[in-house]
Amino acid sequence: MKRAPALRLIAAAAVATAAYLGVHAIAGTAKADDLQGDIKARQALMKQIGAQAKAIYAVVDAKSGDMADMQKRALLIQADAAKIPSLFPAGSSASDFPGKTHAKPEIWQDFSGFKQTAATLGTEAGKLADAAKSGDMTAFSAQFDTMGEKGCGSCHKQFRLPLK
Repeated sequence: MKRAPALRLIAAAAVATAAYLGVHAIAGTAKADDLQGDIKARQALMKQIGAQAKAIYAVVDAKSGDMADMQKRALLIQADAAKIPSLFPAGSSASDFPGKTHAKPEIWQDFSGFKQTAATLGTEAGKLADAAKSGDMTAFSAQFDTMGEKGCGSCHKQFRLPLK
């Protein structure tokens, strides 16, 4: 007769453990879903930056174009650069999500350096907007190259796996 309370206690503990594990499994799935959402959001942001850069490159290559539009595009890159670090939460590297992202784990080993490269992109994009506003195509072209080297290129070399 004394076994019944002990069995009830064991059963209650088993139910509580199962509930605890179930909640944490759901929370783990939710966390993974959140991280995949961040990965998709950052990929969309990078595509947007790439689209702006492609349009700017077309003007640089043609040595002619609407400089007011170029200024707006450079300012969009500057604004987008400020968003980059927030879209790279820990646990969202290529090691965590193979085949889903090209973000190197080095981002989180040197997150302050990563944030600095995003800030550099923003600074260089701001200078590009200023060059566009001046209307000087030579300065604009040179600053586009600088933005590509110090901003995009620097980050991709340090923090992004090569695309296949």
